[in-house]
Amino acid sequence: MANALIPEELQALINQYLTDGVLTDKERAVILKKAEGMGLDRDEIDLYLDAEVQKIDQATDAAARRQKSKACPYCGASVPQLADKCPNCGQFITPEASKELEEILENLEDALVKMKSRKDFERSKATVERYARKARLYYSNHPKIKVLLAEVDSEMKIAESKLKETERKEALISIIKNRWVWVLVECILSAILIIYYSMQISKYDQMGRDNWVKWNDNQNDTESYALWHQGNALEEDARTSRIFVIVASVFVITGTAIYAAKGK
Repeated sequence: MANALIPEELQALINQYLTDGVLTDKERAVILKKAEGMGLDRDEIDLYLDAEVQKIDQATDAAARRQKSKACPYCGASVPQLADKCPNCGQFITPEASKELEEILENLEDALVKMKSRKDFERSKATVERYARKARLYYSNHPKIKVLLAEVDSEMKIAESKLKETERKEALISIIKNRWVWVLVECILSAILIIYYSMQISKYDQMGRDNWVKWNDNQNDTESYALWHQGNALEEDARTSRIFVIVASVFVITGTAIYAAKGK
C-alpha cells in the first residue's frame, strides 16, 4: 500500500509506535482497530505494518554493516562479519568472530529471559521476534544460532500457552469475585425454583380438579375422593414453598446487591 493512501492521523500513530523499532501485538491491534474505524482494509494495513517494521530492521542492519563488514571473495559485495552466505551472489563464506553476532545472541537471550518471566510480555515477544528474524536472515547456519532459535520457538509456544492459561484463570477469578455475578446467579436460581413450584401448583390443581369431577359423578368412588384431597394438599404445599422461595429470594438477592454496591 502506498504511503500516500494512509491518513496522516493513522501514519502519525504508526510512527509513534515504531519510534523504538519494535511493534508489539497490542500496538498492532490498536493500529488495525483505528484503521478499520477509518474504513481502511485491515489486511492491507497489516501488510503495510510488516513492511514498515522490515524497513526499520533493514535500515538498522545496513547502518551497522557499513561499519563492520567484509568483501565477498567471489563478487566483492559487502558481507556481514559472520554471514555464512553472500547475500549478493549466494556463495558460502566461512564464518568469523563478530561483535554483531554476539550482540544478537546477547539481546535474544535477554529478551527470551524477560519473556519467560512474563514481564511486559508483548514487548519482550516483539523484541525476541525482531532479533530472531535478523538471526534467521543472516546467520541461520551458525550452530549457536540454530540451537538458540530452536529454543526460542519452543519457549515462545510455552510462554504463550502459560500466558493464555494465566489469563483464563484470572478471568475466572475475576468473574467469581464479581459480586454482581452472584446477584445474577441468585436471580436465575430463584426464577428456576419459582417456575418449578408454579408448575407443581398447576399440576396438582389439575389433579384435584380431575378427581373432583370423577368423585362428583360417582360419589361412591372413594379413590377419586382421596386423590382429590391429596391433590389439594400437595397444591397447598407447593404454594407455600413458592411463597417461601419468593420471600427468601428477595432477602438474599437484596442483601447481596447491597453488599455488591458497597464494593467492600
